[in-house]
Amino acid sequence: MAMATGEASAEVATAELPEFIKKAQEAWDKVEDKYAVSSLAVAGFVGVWASAGVVSAIDRLPLVPGLLELVGIGYTGWFAYKHVVFKPDREAFVKKLKETYSEIIGGSSS
Repeated sequence: MAMATGEASAEVATAELPEFIKKAQEAWDKVEDKYAVSSLAVAGFVGVWASAGVVSAIDRLPLVPGLLELVGIGYTGWFAYKHVVFKPDREAFVKKLKETYSEIIGGSSS
């Protein structure tokens, strides 16, 4: 009797899974080389973890964070001057953004 209850609760839990999880399970079932995909996922996690360590180490250096902040502020100012301040440049920038968006999405954007 306990087995039947456990099986019934498993079926209910499966029925209540969010759509994202269902799609992820279907995609995982379609993967032929699960070892390679798992290895890439682990390598990606290790890469993100290592890059976070590098950023943390750079942040502890005395002059680098301030220098990088100045570079970021300078680039932001240049970008705003180049693409946002004047109307013709702004219109060209918005047009380029819409073109890029439609290329990525694959449809037409209005």
